[in-house]
Amino acid sequence: MREIEVTGTYSNTGHIIAELHKHLLKKIEEKVIESIRVEDEKIKRFEKHLEKFPFLIEEISNYCKGADISFKNLLKLKLGNYKIPEISCTSLFSSSEFYNEKAAIAMKIRDELPLPQYICKKKNEDKIPYFFSGSIPGIGYSFFINEKGFLGINNTGSFLKDELTRDCGFDDCDILRAVAESCDGVDEAIGFIKKLHIDRIVGYTGKKRGMIFLFSEREKASLVELNSFELNHKTITYKLGLTNDFLLPESEQWIRSEETEGTKSSRFRKKRLDEIFDENEKLSLWKLIWISRDKKYYPYSICRDTSLMPVRTVSVFISILHASPVLWICLGQPYTSPFFPFLVRGTKILDKFVSGEISIKLNKIFEKKCMNDDGFLRKLKSFEKKLSEKFEKIQDIDEKNIDIQKDVYKFIMEVGNEDLYNSGP
Repeated sequence: MREIEVTGTYSNTGHIIAELHKHLLKKIEEKVIESIRVEDEKIKRFEKHLEKFPFLIEEISNYCKGADISFKNLLKLKLGNYKIPEISCTSLFSSSEFYNEKAAIAMKIRDELPLPQYICKKKNEDKIPYFFSGSIPGIGYSFFINEKGFLGINNTGSFLKDELTRDCGFDDCDILRAVAESCDGVDEAIGFIKKLHIDRIVGYTGKKRGMIFLFSEREKASLVELNSFELNHKTITYKLGLTNDFLLPESEQWIRSEETEGTKSSRFRKKRLDEIFDENEKLSLWKLIWISRDKKYYPYSICRDTSLMPVRTVSVFISILHASPVLWICLGQPYTSPFFPFLVRGTKILDKFVSGEISIKLNKIFEKKCMNDDGFLRKLKSFEKKLSEKFEKIQDIDEKNIDIQKDVYKFIMEVGNEDLYNSGP
């Protein structure tokens, strides 16, 4: 394992990440690229959108060079919809009034096909350093938080009427990446997305669904709902649970009624979040971790597997917005994967967490355990408590982060052992 710092120009950061993703990207490219059909015109239109953001073009172009994949093939993997996921994430926000450590908190529970998930901390030139997560081979982000405590979370929204979608444009993960690089606060993020509308860049998420964003700072948070042409937003200062249905009354006129397993799941998960809020006057870290593992209303539960649903819970991020923000991270299915703490102001991260290898091993552990091993869940909880105690004792920021990551890696390797798929070259 190597301790790395992803820093420098956009060329540098793109190349560093590419070297770590290279073998996985090549395997994905070899496996699916021949079956993908995307019109050249669609790729050109999307590339035109990217060109409005020189830093994205610079970073992604050098990512392609470092990973030995053509820019066109990377966009094919993104735009080709070779297997469209029924995305259905869950998120929540709580102001400091409702968290027992007197800090605002936000949580993202990501449901997706079990693509390799990765995390990274990077600093580009004079930008505020930030932590982010995504999936390989995606080029967007599902979550970010910068060192000041400004964060962004995306959820897929409701089905949209046809006239409210633009065929080619940025999806929610693309938008979140652009916001992470361009904005330092909630109001700036909302203004930035409004400008994307003016420039005709906003598209939709899979199967012509809208987008939901949660942007938060320590003292301010906003819920944002949008289609390809319009945006509604509201300041929030309370406990709020988000699934995949628009919540703002102004957005109801956008919705195309469609009944799917995903829409049923969204309603049940929202109902469960509201029940949990009613049952708990205040939340705690361990309560939040428990929420991500909640199986009530299975298979429409907050914690999901793929036995009856099209997607799986693949990662969870719990942000505690202290003056020095702390994350609790789960890079796999939360019922079979450990949460671990990460101090956002740290600069170093282990290469195994950026490469996607941790995610692949956790995926294999899930397939072996299948959410049925309560003895293993007790082992996870005991391990997480020990990590928390160790995290509190270590003073140096980078030592905190690296030592905890090493413990997590060791735990996963011992559970996974060598009979699991080794993603290394």
